Amino acid sequence: MRTLALPLLAVTAVLAGCGGGTEAPETVTVTAPPPSPTSTAPPVTDVTLPEVAGQNGAIVFEQLTELGLTNFQLASQDADDKVVLSPANWTAVSIDPEPGTVVSSDSVVVVTMTKES
Repeated sequence: MRTLALPLLAVTAVLAGCGGGTEAPETVTVTAPPPSPTSTAPPVTDVTLPEVAGQNGAIVFEQLTELGLTNFQLASQDADDKVVLSPANWTAVSIDPEPGTVVSSDSVVVVTMTKES
């Protein structure tokens, strides 16, 4: 009985300290610092759109990327091939807005392409 009394006494002592008191719990407020800006977007600049008609789609893609355009889209004019998946397999037909137009680098620019010769 003596070996049971010691663990029972220890459990009782621990439970006695686990509440039952009338004191309100202490409130702790933690304030985190504001998140630091992590913008990796390139600055918006003015870009003059090049003539692209007749050029390989991969070359046009690279050229527009190097100019800093961030929102250009490649569209198909072909009825059978509706989505431009690999620009290297396509030829540019036109660019909208038209070549020579000055746009901001985040403007929507559409390059229409074809697979047909």
